Amino acid sequence: MDIQEFNPKIYYAFDVWNPENNANGKHHHDFFEISIILEGEASYFFNQQWQTVRGGDILLFNPGVEHAERQLPKTYSHQLHIGIGSFELEGLSENAFPNQEIILTSQEDQIKVFDKAWQLINEFGHHNINLICKGLIYEMMGLILRCLEQNEQTEPSILSKNERLKQAVQLIITYIENNYAQEITIEQLATTHYVSPTYLSKIFKEVTGVSPINYLILIRLQQARQLLMTEEYPIKEIARAVGYEDAYHFSKSFKKQYGVSPSALRQKNSQEMPR
Repeated sequence: MDIQEFNPKIYYAFDVWNPENNANGKHHHDFFEISIILEGEASYFFNQQWQTVRGGDILLFNPGVEHAERQLPKTYSHQLHIGIGSFELEGLSENAFPNQEIILTSQEDQIKVFDKAWQLINEFGHHNINLICKGLIYEMMGLILRCLEQNEQTEPSILSKNERLKQAVQLIITYIENNYAQEITIEQLATTHYVSPTYLSKIFKEVTGVSPINYLILIRLQQARQLLMTEEYPIKEIARAVGYEDAYHFSKSFKKQYGVSPSALRQKNSQEMPR
């Protein structure tokens, strides 16, 4: 691939929440589509059969590949769809990726794809498709190509139950780090990844050393500390920006973590700044 001439067109990029019984009939494209299952599960048709995909799965549809999707009763899904065209990789037909399978085989870089996906969705909230969005999509394409390259170099392996759970933890970490300002509960995280809250807490603590909720608190306070040191927003606004509705509770948690109140940290930081 000549990187100087590589300039794909982004036809669309959007995330959608699909309620139960939602359906999208059989179709195909003349461009490349990435479909990322962010949360929940869905039934997808490809390779002439219906199969279940869940949060953590990345689907790659080359031009001409027939597919469809539907939500079964009592299920939902949150998905990100990206349509890309006007590119050609060496040795492949136009708008095609070198994937043999529709579902991307799990790789370490797959977690990075989800991180970029959440960043992209958060960017939607501020702008339409812009240069930052385009850059994130290009990064996702590069990471997916790296995953496919790694798949070619290694024998496919079946993940053990423990490995799958650890991968779920990494996906939850990515979710928390990109959605810390929203209301997040252990029950929500567990339901999304099809494990019990108790078991999720256990495996999460084994991987990170802390519980999911304590990890969420840590991320919120780290973000708040950064804002306090770099921005002049009122403390109440900073509390809300990182997911705290109650400024008093925020201040109490902040002082417990850092040994100093938010206002004291801000004052100390302003005194130390060069004049």
